[in-house]
Amino acid sequence: MNRIAAAIAKAKIIIENKPAAEVDLLNKSLDMPFDMYCKFQELKSVASMTVLSMDEAMTIYSYLGNTPEHFNKQHVAVKGILLTVFKELLERQVKAAA
Repeated sequence: MNRIAAAIAKAKIIIENKPAAEVDLLNKSLDMPFDMYCKFQELKSVASMTVLSMDEAMTIYSYLGNTPEHFNKQHVAVKGILLTVFKELLERQVKAAA
């Protein structure tokens, strides 16, 4: 089971019922800068050997694309779920370093 794809599908259903202006504002706030994009790619690669299945890592990779601009054009549900995954991977890294 691909937890990333399932979470995105669920988030899309929830977002469908939100006002468009609210979704647009949220979407813009979830854009990712270059340095954050690079760190996420790095963490995703490491996690693909431990906490993510290969399918989940490939799902993340396809949504991240080759540039932050690619990611920033994704559906707000994709951005929200992937940024949640990024947060969790950062927390794991900090915990492991402590």
